[in-house]
Amino acid sequence: MENEMNVQLSPPWITYFNEMKNTIGKDPEVTVGPLIPVDSTYIALVNTTNNEKAIALATLLKPAIEFGNVTLTVIVVNNEQKIVTGVPCPLRPFAVADLVQVGLEGNPYFEQVVVKPPFPGEPNAVYPVFTAEVIQFFNDDLSNLCNTFTGVASTVFGTVMKENVCGVSILFSTNCEE
Repeated sequence: MENEMNVQLSPPWITYFNEMKNTIGKDPEVTVGPLIPVDSTYIALVNTTNNEKAIALATLLKPAIEFGNVTLTVIVVNNEQKIVTGVPCPLRPFAVADLVQVGLEGNPYFEQVVVKPPFPGEPNAVYPVFTAEVIQFFNDDLSNLCNTFTGVASTVFGTVMKENVCGVSILFSTNCEE
C-alpha cells in the first residue's frame, strides 16, 4: 500500500481572514471571527466592546473583498451586537486621522497617526505608523519552510484596511526608528 500525501492549501479568503485576526484582532477590545460561510460568500465578523472603535473600524476596513467567485464580507458589530456602518463622506484628512487613532488605539502594533502631504504641494495624507514587527501565522505556504504567512505589520494592516477614505489617502508606514 502506498502512502498518500494529502496536500491542501489555505484558500485566499482564509489567509485574508487570518490577516484580519492577526492585525485588527490583536487589539484587546476587538475580536475577529467567526468566519461564516454562506454559499459563495464568507462573512467575517469584527466585534468590539467600544462603540466609537466599531464606527471607526467600519469606516476603515475594506467592506468586501473578491477572490474570483468567492466574496468575503466584513461586518463590524458593536457591544450591543448591532451592525455598525462607517462614517459617511465628506471627511477631511484630520477627521480620517481621528478615525485611525480611535480604530487602532490599544492595538499593540499601532504607534501613532501622522497627517502630512506625501510630496510638497500635494494634499495631506494620513499615515498610520506601526511597529517594525513581523506578523506570522500558519498558512500552508509551501514556499516557506514552516508553512507560515510572514508579513511586515504595516503591510498586512494595509491589506485589510482601505487605501483611502473619502478621497483621503491612507499610507501605511513602519516607524522611522531603527
